[in-house]
Amino acid sequence: MVKSSKLWLLLVAGAVLAGAAPARAGAVEEKLAAQNKLLAMRAARVDAMRKLAERINGLVITSGTTVKDFVATDDRIQTSMTSWLSGMKEVGEAKYTPDGICQVTLEVTVQEVIVELKRLHKQYYKGDKVRYEDIDQITANTKETTLTETGSGAPRPEFEARGTDAKPGAGGEDIMSKNAWAYWMAHCTGRGRLMAERAARLDALRKLGERINGLLITSETTVKDFVATDDTIRTKMATFMRGAREVCTRYHDNELIVDVEMEVTVADLVASLEQWHKEYYKGNKVAVADIAQISLRTETKDIRETGMGVPPDEYLKDLPPAGAQAVALANQASSWPPAMQATGQAALDSANPNAAQAKLMAIRGAELDARRKLAEQLSGLKISSKTLVKDFVAMDDQIRTSMMTFQQGCTPVKGSEKFLPDGTVEVTVEIDLEPLWNMVLYYENKLSLKIVN
Repeated sequence: MVKSSKLWLLLVAGAVLAGAAPARAGAVEEKLAAQNKLLAMRAARVDAMRKLAERINGLVITSGTTVKDFVATDDRIQTSMTSWLSGMKEVGEAKYTPDGICQVTLEVTVQEVIVELKRLHKQYYKGDKVRYEDIDQITANTKETTLTETGSGAPRPEFEARGTDAKPGAGGEDIMSKNAWAYWMAHCTGRGRLMAERAARLDALRKLGERINGLLITSETTVKDFVATDDTIRTKMATFMRGAREVCTRYHDNELIVDVEMEVTVADLVASLEQWHKEYYKGNKVAVADIAQISLRTETKDIRETGMGVPPDEYLKDLPPAGAQAVALANQASSWPPAMQATGQAALDSANPNAAQAKLMAIRGAELDARRKLAEQLSGLKISSKTLVKDFVAMDDQIRTSMMTFQQGCTPVKGSEKFLPDGTVEVTVEIDLEPLWNMVLYYENKLSLKIVN
Protein backbone atom coordinates (compact mmCIF):
# COMPACT_ATOMS: atom_id res chain seq x y z
CA MET A 1 0.00 0.00 0.00
CA VAL A 2 2.85 2.33 0.87
CA LYS A 3 4.59 1.60 -2.42
CA SER A 4 1.43 2.29 -4.40
CA SER A 5 0.95 5.59 -2.53
CA LYS A 6 4.50 6.68 -3.35
CA LEU A 7 4.00 5.69 -6.95
CA TRP A 8 0.81 7.72 -7.09
CA LEU A 9 2.57 10.76 -5.61
CA LEU A 10 5.38 10.47 -8.16
CA LEU A 11 2.87 10.31 -11.00
CA VAL A 12 1.05 13.37 -9.69
CA ALA A 13 4.32 15.27 -9.26
CA GLY A 14 5.38 14.30 -12.76
CA ALA A 15 2.10 15.51 -14.19
CA VAL A 16 2.40 18.81 -12.34
CA LEU A 17 5.98 19.31 -13.56
CA ALA A 18 5.00 18.38 -17.11
CA GLY A 19 2.30 21.03 -17.02
CA ALA A 20 4.62 23.59 -15.44
CA ALA A 21 7.30 23.22 -18.12
CA PRO A 22 5.12 24.46 -21.00
CA ALA A 23 3.82 27.22 -18.75
CA ARG A 24 7.35 28.37 -17.97
CA ALA A 25 8.29 28.12 -21.65
CA GLY A 26 5.26 30.18 -22.57
CA ALA A 27 6.12 32.83 -19.97
CA VAL A 28 9.71 33.05 -21.24
CA GLU A 29 8.47 33.37 -24.81
CA GLU A 30 6.05 36.14 -23.85
CA LYS A 31 8.83 37.96 -22.01
CA LEU A 32 11.14 37.73 -25.03
CA ALA A 33 8.36 38.95 -27.32
CA ALA A 34 7.74 41.91 -25.01
CA GLN A 35 11.45 42.74 -24.93
CA ASN A 36 11.61 42.52 -28.72
CA LYS A 37 8.61 44.84 -29.00
CA LEU A 38 10.47 47.35 -26.84
CA LEU A 39 13.62 47.04 -28.98
CA ALA A 40 11.57 47.74 -32.12
CA MET A 41 10.11 50.83 -30.44
CA ARG A 42 13.58 52.09 -29.49
CA ALA A 43 14.81 51.54 -33.04
CA ALA A 44 11.80 53.46 -34.37
CA ARG A 45 12.52 56.35 -32.02
CA VAL A 46 16.17 56.47 -33.14
CA ASP A 47 15.04 56.48 -36.79
CA ALA A 48 12.63 59.34 -36.08
CA MET A 49 15.40 61.25 -34.29
CA ARG A 50 17.69 60.80 -37.30
CA LYS A 51 15.06 62.15 -39.69
CA LEU A 52 14.27 65.05 -37.37
CA ALA A 53 17.98 65.87 -37.06
CA GLU A 54 18.27 66.06 -40.86
CA ARG A 55 15.32 68.45 -41.04
CA ILE A 56 16.79 70.65 -38.29
CA ASN A 57 20.28 70.59 -39.86
CA GLY A 58 18.82 71.99 -43.07
CA LEU A 59 17.28 75.06 -41.42
CA VAL A 60 18.90 78.29 -42.66
CA ILE A 61 20.33 80.68 -40.05
CA THR A 62 22.06 83.27 -42.24
CA SER A 63 22.60 83.63 -45.98
CA GLY A 64 25.54 81.24 -45.86
CA THR A 65 24.99 79.18 -42.74
CA THR A 66 22.66 76.35 -41.83
CA VAL A 67 22.11 74.73 -38.46
CA LYS A 68 24.39 71.90 -39.62
CA ASP A 69 27.24 74.38 -40.19
CA PHE A 70 26.72 75.92 -36.76
CA VAL A 71 26.58 72.57 -34.96
CA ALA A 72 29.73 71.30 -36.72
CA THR A 73 31.86 74.11 -35.30
CA ASP A 74 32.30 72.52 -31.87
CA ASP A 75 32.19 68.92 -30.59
CA ARG A 76 30.43 70.11 -27.44
CA ILE A 77 27.64 71.66 -29.51
CA GLN A 78 27.27 68.42 -31.46
CA THR A 79 27.11 66.35 -28.28
CA SER A 80 24.62 68.69 -26.62
CA MET A 81 22.46 68.77 -29.74
CA THR A 82 22.36 64.97 -29.85
CA SER A 83 21.36 64.81 -26.19
CA TRP A 84 18.66 67.43 -26.75
CA LEU A 85 17.24 65.51 -29.71
CA SER A 86 16.99 62.35 -27.62
CA GLY A 87 14.44 64.15 -25.46
CA MET A 88 12.05 65.04 -28.29
CA LYS A 89 8.41 64.44 -27.40
CA GLU A 90 6.40 61.72 -29.08
CA VAL A 91 3.12 62.48 -30.83
CA GLY A 92 0.56 59.99 -29.60
CA GLU A 93 1.50 56.41 -28.76
CA ALA A 94 3.82 54.07 -30.64
CA LYS A 95 1.98 52.10 -33.34
CA TYR A 96 2.65 48.45 -34.11
CA THR A 97 1.79 46.95 -37.47
CA PRO A 98 0.77 43.28 -37.90
CA ASP A 99 4.27 42.27 -39.07
CA GLY A 100 5.87 43.67 -35.93
CA ILE A 101 7.14 47.01 -37.29
CA CYS A 102 6.91 49.84 -34.76
CA GLN A 103 6.26 53.45 -35.79
CA VAL A 104 7.09 56.40 -33.54
CA THR A 105 6.37 60.04 -34.42
CA LEU A 106 8.42 62.88 -32.91
CA GLU A 107 7.88 66.59 -33.24
CA VAL A 108 9.53 69.84 -32.22
CA THR A 109 8.59 73.44 -32.88
CA VAL A 110 10.94 75.74 -34.76
CA GLN A 111 10.81 78.08 -31.78
CA GLU A 112 12.10 75.31 -29.51
CA VAL A 113 14.98 74.75 -31.92
CA ILE A 114 15.82 78.46 -31.80
CA VAL A 115 15.83 78.50 -27.99
CA GLU A 116 18.19 75.49 -27.85
CA LEU A 117 20.55 76.92 -30.48
CA LYS A 118 20.74 80.20 -28.59
CA ARG A 119 21.62 78.32 -25.43
CA LEU A 120 24.39 76.43 -27.21
CA HIS A 121 25.65 79.64 -28.86
CA LYS A 122 25.90 81.39 -25.53
CA GLN A 123 27.58 78.46 -23.80
CA TYR A 124 29.97 77.07 -26.42
CA TYR A 125 30.17 79.01 -29.69
CA LYS A 126 33.55 80.65 -30.39
CA GLY A 127 33.17 81.54 -34.07
CA ASP A 128 32.21 84.82 -35.71
CA LYS A 129 30.01 83.76 -38.66
CA VAL A 130 26.85 83.38 -36.58
CA ARG A 131 25.76 86.05 -34.14
CA TYR A 132 23.44 85.29 -31.25
CA GLU A 133 20.65 87.40 -32.76
CA ASP A 134 21.08 85.75 -36.21
CA ILE A 135 19.48 82.58 -34.90
CA ASP A 136 16.10 84.34 -34.73
CA GLN A 137 16.22 84.61 -38.55
CA ILE A 138 15.35 80.91 -38.81
CA THR A 139 11.67 81.81 -38.48
CA ALA A 140 11.96 84.11 -41.50
CA ASN A 141 13.83 81.51 -43.56
CA THR A 142 11.27 78.72 -43.18
CA LYS A 143 7.51 78.57 -43.53
CA GLU A 144 7.18 75.69 -41.08
CA THR A 145 6.40 76.23 -37.42
CA THR A 146 6.56 72.58 -36.36
CA LEU A 147 8.85 69.78 -37.60
CA THR A 148 7.34 66.28 -37.47
CA GLU A 149 8.94 62.98 -38.48
CA THR A 150 7.92 59.32 -38.12
CA GLY A 151 10.52 56.61 -37.62
CA SER A 152 10.19 52.87 -38.09
CA GLY A 153 11.85 50.01 -36.22
CA ALA A 154 11.94 46.32 -37.08
CA PRO A 155 11.78 43.42 -34.59
CA ARG A 156 14.49 40.77 -34.47
CA PRO A 157 14.11 38.22 -37.27
CA GLU A 158 13.05 35.38 -34.94
CA PHE A 159 9.93 37.32 -33.90
CA GLU A 160 8.96 38.92 -37.20
CA ALA A 161 6.53 36.25 -38.32
CA ARG A 162 4.61 36.43 -35.05
CA GLY A 163 4.20 40.21 -35.13
CA THR A 164 1.89 41.73 -32.52
CA ASP A 165 -1.76 41.81 -31.63
CA ALA A 166 -2.34 44.70 -34.02
CA LYS A 167 -4.82 44.30 -36.87
CA PRO A 168 -4.94 46.19 -40.17
CA GLY A 169 -6.58 49.44 -39.25
CA ALA A 170 -5.11 49.51 -35.72
CA GLY A 171 -2.15 51.74 -36.42
CA GLY A 172 -1.43 50.59 -39.96
CA GLU A 173 -4.32 51.64 -42.16
CA ASP A 174 -2.70 55.00 -42.85
CA ILE A 175 0.01 53.35 -44.98
CA MET A 176 -1.61 50.11 -46.20
CA SER A 177 -4.96 48.85 -47.40
CA LYS A 178 -6.26 45.58 -45.92
CA ASN A 179 -5.44 43.77 -49.17
CA ALA A 180 -1.89 45.11 -49.05
CA TRP A 181 -1.50 43.95 -45.46
CA ALA A 182 -2.59 40.45 -46.38
CA TYR A 183 -0.28 40.26 -49.39
CA TRP A 184 2.81 41.65 -47.66
CA MET A 185 2.26 39.54 -44.55
CA ALA A 186 2.08 36.41 -46.73
CA HIS A 187 5.17 37.09 -48.82
CA CYS A 188 7.58 39.36 -46.88
CA THR A 189 8.96 39.76 -43.36
CA GLY A 190 8.58 43.00 -41.43
CA ARG A 191 12.25 43.83 -41.78
CA GLY A 192 12.02 43.37 -45.54
CA ARG A 193 9.04 45.70 -45.72
CA LEU A 194 10.95 48.36 -43.81
CA MET A 195 13.97 48.04 -46.11
CA ALA A 196 11.71 48.33 -49.16
CA GLU A 197 10.30 51.57 -47.74
CA ARG A 198 13.79 52.98 -47.19
CA ALA A 199 14.83 51.99 -50.72
CA ALA A 200 11.78 53.81 -52.08
CA ARG A 201 12.68 56.91 -50.08
CA LEU A 202 16.20 56.91 -51.55
CA ASP A 203 14.78 56.46 -55.05
CA ALA A 204 12.40 59.39 -54.50
CA LEU A 205 15.27 61.61 -53.34
CA ARG A 206 17.30 60.61 -56.39
CA LYS A 207 14.45 61.51 -58.74
CA LEU A 208 13.81 64.73 -56.84
CA GLY A 209 17.48 65.65 -57.21
CA GLU A 210 17.40 64.98 -60.95
CA ARG A 211 14.26 67.07 -61.33
CA ILE A 212 15.77 69.99 -59.44
CA ASN A 213 19.08 69.72 -61.32
CA GLY A 214 17.20 70.08 -64.58
CA LEU A 215 15.47 73.35 -63.68
CA LEU A 216 16.55 76.29 -65.84
CA ILE A 217 18.07 79.35 -64.18
CA THR A 218 18.91 81.07 -67.46
CA SER A 219 18.39 79.92 -71.03
CA GLU A 220 21.81 78.26 -70.94
CA THR A 221 22.28 77.34 -67.28
CA THR A 222 20.53 74.74 -65.13
CA VAL A 223 20.58 74.29 -61.36
CA LYS A 224 23.01 71.40 -61.92
CA ASP A 225 25.44 73.72 -63.74
CA PHE A 226 25.22 76.26 -60.94
CA VAL A 227 25.72 73.70 -58.14
CA ALA A 228 28.70 72.15 -59.93
CA THR A 229 30.67 75.41 -59.78
CA ASP A 230 31.63 75.02 -56.13
CA ASP A 231 32.19 72.07 -53.76
CA THR A 232 30.59 73.95 -50.88
CA ILE A 233 27.44 74.58 -52.92
CA ARG A 234 27.31 70.85 -53.74
CA THR A 235 27.54 70.03 -50.04
CA LYS A 236 24.82 72.58 -49.24
CA MET A 237 22.55 71.06 -51.88
CA ALA A 238 23.06 67.57 -50.44
CA THR A 239 22.05 68.88 -47.01
CA PHE A 240 19.04 70.65 -48.50
CA MET A 241 17.87 67.43 -50.20
CA ARG A 242 18.11 65.44 -46.97
CA GLY A 243 15.59 67.86 -45.51
CA ALA A 244 12.95 66.97 -48.13
CA ARG A 245 9.53 66.22 -46.65
CA GLU A 246 7.92 62.81 -46.95
CA VAL A 247 4.38 63.31 -48.27
CA CYS A 248 2.98 59.79 -48.24
CA THR A 249 3.76 56.08 -48.42
CA ARG A 250 1.74 53.58 -50.48
CA TYR A 251 2.06 49.79 -50.60
CA HIS A 252 0.88 47.86 -53.67
CA ASP A 253 -1.92 45.36 -53.05
CA ASN A 254 -0.69 42.51 -55.24
CA GLU A 255 3.07 42.96 -55.60
CA LEU A 256 5.98 43.65 -53.26
CA ILE A 257 6.46 47.28 -54.27
CA VAL A 258 6.20 50.34 -52.05
CA ASP A 259 5.94 53.96 -53.25
CA VAL A 260 7.23 56.91 -51.23
CA GLU A 261 6.49 60.49 -52.31
CA MET A 262 8.89 63.29 -51.27
CA GLU A 263 8.69 67.03 -51.85
CA VAL A 264 10.51 70.33 -51.47
CA THR A 265 8.95 73.76 -51.90
CA VAL A 266 10.06 75.94 -54.79
CA ALA A 267 10.27 78.91 -52.43
CA ASP A 268 12.72 77.11 -50.13
CA LEU A 269 14.82 75.98 -53.11
CA VAL A 270 15.03 79.48 -54.60
CA ALA A 271 15.85 81.04 -51.23
CA SER A 272 18.65 78.51 -50.65
CA LEU A 273 20.13 78.98 -54.14
CA GLU A 274 20.13 82.76 -53.68
CA GLN A 275 21.92 82.44 -50.35
CA TRP A 276 24.57 80.11 -51.78
CA HIS A 277 25.06 82.50 -54.70
CA LYS A 278 25.77 85.43 -52.40
CA GLU A 279 28.08 83.43 -50.16
CA TYR A 280 30.00 81.09 -52.48
CA TYR A 281 29.39 81.72 -56.18
CA LYS A 282 32.42 83.12 -58.00
CA GLY A 283 31.20 82.89 -61.59
CA ASN A 284 29.52 85.47 -63.81
CA LYS A 285 27.03 83.39 -65.82
CA VAL A 286 24.30 83.48 -63.15
CA ALA A 287 22.99 86.56 -61.33
CA VAL A 288 20.91 86.46 -58.14
CA ALA A 289 18.00 87.95 -60.09
CA ASP A 290 18.18 85.00 -62.52
CA ILE A 291 17.57 82.51 -59.71
CA ALA A 292 14.31 84.22 -58.80
CA GLN A 293 13.03 83.35 -62.28
CA ILE A 294 12.80 79.69 -61.25
CA SER A 295 9.62 80.50 -59.34
CA LEU A 296 8.06 82.05 -62.44
CA ARG A 297 9.03 79.13 -64.69
CA THR A 298 7.74 76.46 -62.28
CA GLU A 299 3.99 75.93 -62.47
CA THR A 300 3.58 74.44 -58.97
CA LYS A 301 4.65 75.66 -55.54
CA ASP A 302 6.03 72.25 -54.63
CA ILE A 303 8.30 69.83 -56.47
CA ARG A 304 7.30 66.22 -55.83
CA GLU A 305 8.67 62.87 -56.93
CA THR A 306 7.71 59.30 -56.12
CA GLY A 307 10.28 56.57 -55.56
CA MET A 308 9.76 52.82 -55.66
CA GLY A 309 11.36 50.14 -53.50
CA VAL A 310 11.30 46.36 -53.21
CA PRO A 311 12.44 44.18 -50.28
CA PRO A 312 15.81 42.41 -50.49
CA ASP A 313 15.38 38.77 -51.49
CA GLU A 314 16.74 37.43 -48.18
CA TYR A 315 13.65 38.81 -46.41
CA LEU A 316 11.10 37.14 -48.69
CA LYS A 317 9.08 34.22 -47.36
CA ASP A 318 8.70 32.49 -50.75
CA LEU A 319 11.94 33.00 -52.66
CA PRO A 320 11.64 31.35 -56.10
CA PRO A 321 13.70 28.14 -56.46
CA ALA A 322 16.92 28.43 -58.40
CA GLY A 323 16.96 26.93 -61.89
CA ALA A 324 19.79 25.49 -63.92
CA GLN A 325 20.88 28.94 -65.15
CA ALA A 326 20.93 30.24 -61.58
CA VAL A 327 23.16 27.35 -60.53
CA ALA A 328 25.51 28.13 -63.41
CA LEU A 329 25.59 31.78 -62.43
CA ALA A 330 26.21 30.92 -58.79
CA ASN A 331 29.34 29.05 -59.84
CA GLN A 332 30.66 32.35 -61.16
CA ALA A 333 30.56 33.71 -57.59
CA SER A 334 33.81 31.93 -56.81
CA SER A 335 35.64 34.40 -59.09
CA TRP A 336 34.44 37.37 -57.02
CA PRO A 337 36.20 38.51 -53.86
CA PRO A 338 34.09 38.37 -50.67
CA ALA A 339 34.22 42.18 -50.41
CA MET A 340 35.33 45.19 -52.43
CA GLN A 341 37.06 48.40 -51.40
CA ALA A 342 37.70 51.79 -52.97
CA THR A 343 39.64 54.83 -51.75
CA GLY A 344 38.52 58.40 -52.38
CA GLN A 345 40.29 61.73 -52.05
CA ALA A 346 39.24 65.29 -51.30
CA ALA A 347 41.13 68.51 -50.59
CA LEU A 348 40.97 70.50 -47.36
CA ASP A 349 39.58 74.00 -47.87
CA SER A 350 42.51 76.09 -46.68
CA ALA A 351 40.44 79.27 -47.08
CA ASN A 352 37.86 78.11 -44.54
CA PRO A 353 38.60 79.85 -41.21
CA ASN A 354 36.80 77.04 -39.37
CA ALA A 355 39.36 74.22 -39.30
CA ALA A 356 36.96 71.70 -37.78
CA GLN A 357 34.33 72.33 -40.45
CA ALA A 358 36.92 72.14 -43.23
CA LYS A 359 38.12 68.81 -41.86
CA LEU A 360 34.63 67.30 -41.69
CA MET A 361 33.76 68.51 -45.20
CA ALA A 362 36.98 67.05 -46.61
CA ILE A 363 36.32 63.67 -44.98
CA ARG A 364 32.79 63.67 -46.35
CA GLY A 365 34.03 64.65 -49.81
CA ALA A 366 36.61 61.84 -49.77
CA GLU A 367 33.92 59.35 -48.73
CA LEU A 368 31.63 60.47 -51.58
CA ASP A 369 34.54 60.12 -54.02
CA ALA A 370 35.23 56.61 -52.69
CA ARG A 371 31.57 55.64 -53.07
CA ARG A 372 31.61 56.86 -56.68
CA LYS A 373 34.71 54.82 -57.46
CA LEU A 374 33.23 51.76 -55.75
CA ALA A 375 30.06 52.09 -57.85
CA GLU A 376 32.21 52.13 -61.01
CA GLN A 377 34.07 49.00 -59.88
CA LEU A 378 30.81 47.21 -59.10
CA SER A 379 29.44 48.06 -62.55
CA GLY A 380 32.41 46.31 -64.17
CA LEU A 381 32.08 43.00 -62.29
CA LYS A 382 31.32 39.99 -64.49
CA ILE A 383 28.12 38.03 -63.86
CA SER A 384 28.86 35.75 -66.81
CA SER A 385 31.46 35.72 -69.56
CA LYS A 386 29.38 38.20 -71.61
CA THR A 387 27.33 40.06 -68.99
CA LEU A 388 28.55 42.74 -66.58
CA VAL A 389 26.73 44.04 -63.52
CA LYS A 390 25.95 47.29 -65.37
CA ASP A 391 24.27 45.27 -68.16
CA PHE A 392 22.22 43.34 -65.62
CA VAL A 393 21.14 46.50 -63.77
CA ALA A 394 19.94 48.06 -67.03
CA MET A 395 17.48 45.22 -67.60
CA ASP A 396 14.74 46.43 -65.23
CA ASP A 397 13.79 49.40 -63.02
CA GLN A 398 13.31 47.10 -60.02
CA ILE A 399 16.91 45.93 -60.35
CA ARG A 400 18.12 49.54 -60.55
CA THR A 401 16.25 50.34 -57.33
CA SER A 402 17.68 47.29 -55.55
CA MET A 403 21.18 48.14 -56.79
CA MET A 404 20.89 51.64 -55.33
CA THR A 405 19.83 50.15 -52.00
CA PHE A 406 22.72 47.68 -52.10
CA GLN A 407 25.28 50.42 -52.79
CA GLN A 408 24.03 52.41 -49.79
CA GLY A 409 25.35 49.55 -47.68
CA CYS A 410 29.00 50.42 -48.26
CA THR A 411 30.67 51.76 -45.12
CA PRO A 412 33.92 53.61 -44.37
CA VAL A 413 36.72 51.31 -43.21
CA LYS A 414 37.47 52.11 -39.58
CA GLY A 415 40.72 54.04 -39.23
CA SER A 416 41.14 54.54 -43.00
CA GLU A 417 40.97 58.34 -42.80
CA LYS A 418 44.36 59.80 -43.75
CA PHE A 419 45.44 63.46 -43.79
CA LEU A 420 48.27 63.74 -46.29
CA PRO A 421 51.05 66.39 -46.25
CA ASP A 422 49.76 67.99 -49.46
CA GLY A 423 46.45 68.91 -47.78
CA THR A 424 44.32 66.08 -49.19
CA VAL A 425 42.24 63.57 -47.26
CA GLU A 426 41.80 59.89 -48.09
CA VAL A 427 38.93 57.63 -46.99
CA THR A 428 38.39 53.96 -47.89
CA VAL A 429 34.93 52.39 -48.11
CA GLU A 430 34.04 48.70 -48.26
CA ILE A 431 31.03 46.56 -49.22
CA ASP A 432 30.21 42.85 -48.90
CA LEU A 433 29.47 41.32 -52.32
CA GLU A 434 27.36 38.33 -51.23
CA PRO A 435 24.07 40.32 -51.16
CA LEU A 436 24.75 41.40 -54.75
CA TRP A 437 24.95 37.77 -55.89
CA ASN A 438 21.72 37.01 -54.01
CA MET A 439 20.07 39.89 -55.84
CA VAL A 440 21.27 38.59 -59.24
CA LEU A 441 19.89 35.12 -58.55
CA TYR A 442 16.61 36.45 -57.22
CA TYR A 443 15.82 38.71 -60.17
CA GLU A 444 17.07 36.12 -62.66
CA ASN A 445 14.26 33.87 -61.38
CA LYS A 446 11.60 36.45 -60.59
CA LEU A 447 11.81 38.27 -63.92
CA SER A 448 12.80 35.19 -65.98
CA LEU A 449 15.86 37.02 -67.26
CA LYS A 450 18.10 35.38 -69.81
CA ILE A 451 21.64 36.28 -68.85
CA VAL A 452 24.07 35.60 -71.71
CA ASN A 453 26.85 33.22 -70.71
